Amino acid sequence: MHFRFGFLSYEISHVIRQRFNKNAEIIGITHSQWRVLVHLSENPNCRQVDLADILDIKPITLVKQLDQLEARNLVRRIKDSDDRRVYRLELTANALPVMQKLWDIADQVEAEVLGALSPDEQALVTRLLCRVKGAICGKEPDMS
Repeated sequence: MHFRFGFLSYEISHVIRQRFNKNAEIIGITHSQWRVLVHLSENPNCRQVDLADILDIKPITLVKQLDQLEARNLVRRIKDSDDRRVYRLELTANALPVMQKLWDIADQVEAEVLGALSPDEQALVTRLLCRVKGAICGKEPDMS
């Protein structure tokens, strides 16, 4: 077992995704689709290409995820009024109850993953990871 930060963070992230996907199977949403919904809720009416950039994925990968979410009537593509080649994205009203169920799953998985730590240790780990993310991404994430 390697104890370097990069290796450990990847392994923990992998376990989180696996557990989330297993628990979210009943809803039919993957962790990758969940990320799309969350970031779209934080960036309403954004362009498809901008969302791909935010998610750090290739636009074609996002298109496949959007196709699946649109087929479930969770996301809507809207032609940009200024540029017909551009699509803007928005969540539908159907996405809100689904997202609440997914937040509940995410909270459950997080509680399982962090269960070995005391509440103070959990808060400290979260603060430290936010500081690391802020340092490498150029801004401190909002902890609220």
